[in-house]
Amino acid sequence: MMPAPASCPSAPFAFSSPAPGAGAFRPARRGRWLWLWLLGLLLAALPGCARVLDPGPAPTHLLLAPAMPGPGAGGALHLQLAVSLPETSRMLDTDRIVLVLGGASGREVRYYAGAKWTSPAPRLVQRLLVEAFEHNGRLDGAAEESAGIYPDYRLMADLRRFNTRMGEGSVPIIEVELALRLVDLQTGRIVAFTAIGRDCPAAGSALPQVATAFETAMGDVLARATAWSLEAMAAARS
Repeated sequence: MMPAPASCPSAPFAFSSPAPGAGAFRPARRGRWLWLWLLGLLLAALPGCARVLDPGPAPTHLLLAPAMPGPGAGGALHLQLAVSLPETSRMLDTDRIVLVLGGASGREVRYYAGAKWTSPAPRLVQRLLVEAFEHNGRLDGAAEESAGIYPDYRLMADLRRFNTRMGEGSVPIIEVELALRLVDLQTGRIVAFTAIGRDCPAAGSALPQVATAFETAMGDVLARATAWSLEAMAAARS
């Protein structure tokens, strides 16, 4: 008989299970510290971002309210007038207040810091022209060209000057000038044209004083522009 094979001794293998949660503790703890570190960096960066995104104080908006012409002399004109948006240069096509340096021959253009008109200068002048004709009261109606009325005449304007001019050591001079063309819409012809301007010295360089001088100059231009337009329309229809 063959001898029985010797029995193999049992292998001393031992398997042990970690305590519940012990294997996942360190990665979770590292992840939590990483998130806290990132949060700290974010909080530290926020003040700097706020400084970059902060637009600063809001600009002062100046409301231009010149004196309007009173009821015009002469009879009623049963006509309607459309006032076009004035054409102008890029320098004036803005709601910023233009400042020209160097006196009468100056060419350096700047803008008042922290101050604006309530609307761009061409739209501001268009609105004031319509309001002036309304206060005069001789026409059946006056409105902006975009209002959709059926006008007899169109008043076209070039806004040539609408700025402050300042020489060295002098008070600001307010300059306002309009070139006007009156168009008969029945014929499409220009029946009259003129240029109306006014220079007005300001009492000082402060914004309220500049605004007051703008109102004086603009009020004079409005009164003369409405009177000229009404006379031209009356003459063309006589």
